[in-house]
Amino acid sequence: MVASKKSKNELLKEARLLELEGKTPDAIKIYSQVISKDPLLAGPYNRLMILYRKLKDYKKELAIIKQAIGAYEQDIKNDQQIWKKANSKSARLSLSLAKSIGLLNDKGLPVYEDPQILSWRKRLETVQKKIKTAPKPQKKKSVARTKK
Repeated sequence: MVASKKSKNELLKEARLLELEGKTPDAIKIYSQVISKDPLLAGPYNRLMILYRKLKDYKKELAIIKQAIGAYEQDIKNDQQIWKKANSKSARLSLSLAKSIGLLNDKGLPVYEDPQILSWRKRLETVQKKIKTAPKPQKKKSVARTKK
């Protein structure tokens, strides 16, 4: 397959067309490829979440949500570490100030979250509820027949 030589935008267009044609499994594969190329691109995560919701595959939807949130949180941590190395004295002062005025949580992550991450967290809660309340397949009860 020549898909690896296509740009992210070309892959996204192709996946969207596959979706419109009803070829959901193929679209899912391409959105996953785009995520592997650029794990900080929100669009493919959102499309995968929608597709898995339509398929009622809540466990895969949950996994994608967690993957998306994890990628964004890791990027924030990486940015913080790079800045801390380049500005060690300012970083110490800024860190203590930010914690004292409540801008950072216990893990050192900003209390303010990107609206995209907030929407994913809300979706995470919804999917977790769906998984807990999903109807379990019922076993057929055998009915004893009596002879007349």
